Parts: sequence; structure tokens; C-alpha cells
Amino acid sequence: MALLFALSVFGQRKHSIVKVIDDLRYSWDETAISLKDYQGIQTFCLSKENKQKTFELLDAIHHWDTTLYFVVQEKYENSKDKEAAATLRDIETLEKDFTTLDFKAFIQEECTQIKVIRDDFDEATIKKYEKAIRKFEKELIAYLDIITERIDVIDEHVHHLKLD
Repeated sequence: MALLFALSVFGQRKHSIVKVIDDLRYSWDETAISLKDYQGIQTFCLSKENKQKTFELLDAIHHWDTTLYFVVQEKYENSKDKEAAATLRDIETLEKDFTTLDFKAFIQEECTQIKVIRDDFDEATIKKYEKAIRKFEKELIAYLDIITERIDVIDEHVHHLKLD
């Protein structure tokens, strides 16, 4: 059923899939940047609205990646294009290793760490607090960078495939 919906939507918007993928890439880049420091993730963790918007964005990315997958798969079957094969592999990696559920589990753990850091902070433990924040930010940035890189690579493939 989801496949039929995806193909139906794509059939209606075939001319704009490159733009949709571009728009999603830029939206994710903005979201990832806002999450890459202690203040940003703290704001995120305390805002139900921010969480919902981010999860909806990830759902949209996965939806359009699935749609793109079928389009690229058809192109590959017809041409054995190496760029199409690479695109399929990159989409599979994103869809398998970085699902919205995986992100939710990761971000929930990060929000739990934020709470622990915040609750344990006092003037006597400021050095420990600063060290915990640096460690936390490093882990968060690494995870967000991996997702961002996967999304960016897929977007680059889309431009090389000349789908529009």
C-alpha cells in the first residue's frame, strides 16, 4: 500500500523530485545545526513542538528516499548506471541504519544525558559539568554528521542522475 502511494505521489510530482530532495536536505541541515550544541539540544529536549517537527522531517526524508529508491532502481535496471547503483546503496544505508526510530532512541538517550548533566551541576562540580558537556556534544555532533552526510550524498547523487 505504501509503495502504491509513493509511486502515485511520485507520478504526480515527477518533475520536482530533485527539488523535494534538495528542500529536505536543506531543512535537515538547518535542523542538525540547531541540535549540535548543548543549548540547541537542551531546547530541543524541552520542546514537544521541536521534537514533533524534527520527527516529521525525518519521516518525510525517509518517505521521499523510498520514492527515490524506486525511481533510481528503475533507472538502474534499464541502464546499469554506476551512479544509480551507488545511489541505491546509499539510500539502503540511510533507510537501514538511520531510521526515524533509531534517531528517536538516540535522541531520547541524549535528552536523558542532558537531564543528568543539568541535575548534577553545581558550583563545586563545574569542571566535571564542562567536561560532560564537551563529551556529550562530541557524541551528538558525530551522530548528526553521519546522518547529514548520508542525506547530502543522496542529494548529490540525485543531481548526477539527471532525474528531472
